[in-house]
Amino acid sequence: MHIVEESYKGLYPEKEFTFDPILKYSGHFKGYNANVSWRLNQIRFKLSKQWKDVSRDIKIGLIQTLMCKVFKNKKSKTYHMELYHNFLKHVHISVPKTKIDPLLQKNFELVNKQYFGSFLEQPNLVWGTYSTQKLGSYDYGADMITISTALKQDEELLQYVLFHEMLHKKHKFSHSGARTHSHTKAFKEEEASFENAKGCEARLSYLPRNPEKARQRKPSLFRFLRF
Repeated sequence: MHIVEESYKGLYPEKEFTFDPILKYSGHFKGYNANVSWRLNQIRFKLSKQWKDVSRDIKIGLIQTLMCKVFKNKKSKTYHMELYHNFLKHVHISVPKTKIDPLLQKNFELVNKQYFGSFLEQPNLVWGTYSTQKLGSYDYGADMITISTALKQDEELLQYVLFHEMLHKKHKFSHSGARTHSHTKAFKEEEASFENAKGCEARLSYLPRNPEKARQRKPSLFRFLRF
């Protein structure tokens, strides 16, 4: 039985599998990432090459998780999905740390020492594009924190957003079907422990969208981060 069909029947045992399944491995993904597309009766999965040697049971969990997203299934949980999410939470151990920007590394070490007792393992640390909408992100599959270059000239804001992404690495996530929960009560309480957190939020509100005006805007009212 094709692994995609097996995955589908594990989610929907009462339904007939009527799709043309395609599964391919690609070198275009970073880390243990993947995606899915669905058109007419064809459902296509693309997995990074790192998935080739991962056990079939864990891959079924990945495929089921992607199916939940494409079919907007927010409630299903299976044994295989639990295996996949446990794998994703611990995959950082085996991911190579080869992309580390010196400035981000310096600030990571400062934040790690002050708020994590220097116990948080260093992930890959890279700059993204200039964006005031997506200030930072943590990629579990690649064990990578990406920071917007809009924060490059402001050490306090850089450390605040970096702290937020480090909390994602620490607290991980929970899941239900297509829905992932990461900003838990414990996460938010620890995030509020950052020195001058409210002041940082206020200044983040007024980061200029135009990089050329990055040094001309003034801080104003409080807003929540949008990651």
